[in-house]
Amino acid sequence: MTLDIRNLRYFLGVTAARSISSAAENLHIAQPALSVQMRQLEQELGASLLDRSARGVEPTAAGRLLQERATEILSLVDRLYSDIRTVGAEPQGRVSIGLPQSMARLLTLPLVEAALAELPKVRLQFIEMSTGFVPQHLLKGDIDLGLTFGPPAVQNIRCEELVQEDLVLVGPPGRFSDHAAFNGRRAAKVRLRQLAEQAMVLPEGTHSLRVLLDDVQRRASIKLRTVVEVNAIPQLIELASAGVGLTILSYAAVRDDLRDGRVSVARIVAPEITRPVCLCRSSGAQPTVATLAVLDLLYRLVAEMKSDDRWPTRVQGQGRAPGKPG
Repeated sequence: MTLDIRNLRYFLGVTAARSISSAAENLHIAQPALSVQMRQLEQELGASLLDRSARGVEPTAAGRLLQERATEILSLVDRLYSDIRTVGAEPQGRVSIGLPQSMARLLTLPLVEAALAELPKVRLQFIEMSTGFVPQHLLKGDIDLGLTFGPPAVQNIRCEELVQEDLVLVGPPGRFSDHAAFNGRRAAKVRLRQLAEQAMVLPEGTHSLRVLLDDVQRRASIKLRTVVEVNAIPQLIELASAGVGLTILSYAAVRDDLRDGRVSVARIVAPEITRPVCLCRSSGAQPTVATLAVLDLLYRLVAEMKSDDRWPTRVQGQGRAPGKPG
C-alpha cells in the first residue's frame, strides 16, 4: 500500500474547508477530480474518512486520526525539504535553552563565547526556569533544549545524562577548606549526620535541590535545622558567606566564590551527595540544523569543562546513585 503526499494535502484541504467544492477552489483543482482523489484515498486505506451531507463534509473517527497523522507527516516532509536544502550551509536561526540558575551561571558565558566564534548566525536564547518546568516548555515548543537535574518522568522527552555533579557544604571563609586546600585533595570533610546540629539555609520544599536533600535526609534518618528558605543561588551563597547558616550547593555553583575567598567548602560524606544533570529535548519535535549544531557544541564544551575541572565531577562513572551512601 502506498500513500500519495499530494492526496494527504488534498485531504487536509477538504477537512479544513469542510466542503469539497470550497477545498477544490482553494486547491485549484476541479471538484470532480478532488472527489475521485478522496474516494481513492478511502479505498487505499480501507476506511470511510469523510461523512458527506448536504451541509458539507466532516471527518469520521478514522478521518480524524488521518488528519492528525497527515499533519505530522507533512510537517516532517516540509522540514526534510528545508533541512536537505540547508545541508552544508551555515547553521542559522534562534536556539532557545531552558536551564536552572546554577547551570546558567556555569554554562552561559562559555557557550555564548563558543557559539559566537563557531556559529555566528545562530542566536542563542537562555531562559532561566525551575527544572520542573523544562519538560512542559519543551513539549509546547517554547524552548528547543533544556537542562534538568535527573530525567523527568514525562513522556515524549528525550534525555541524556551529561554529568553527575558533586554537592558540597558551603560556609563562611575560614570555616572549611579554601580553594587551594579543596582542590589540593586536602578538603575538609563533614559527615551528613553532623549537620543536624547546624543552622542551614536551603531552598524551599518544591525546589529540585530541596526535594533531593529531603530524600537524603529521609534515607539517613536525620533532620536538618533549616532557619531560612531561599531559592536564589546568589542569596544562598551570600547568607552562607555571612555566617547566617550553612548551605548545600553544587561545587560548580560556588567554584568562583570559593576561588575569590568569599566562602569555604567541605565535602559531605556518609553519604556523599550527587545529582545527575541531563540534557533534554522533545522526542516529537524535529531539531533544526541550528539546534543540532548547538547540541554538538554543547556536548564538546561539557567534555572540555569536565576534563579541565571547570565542571568538577569527582564521582562521575563510579555508578553511585544520587543521594545514596557510597
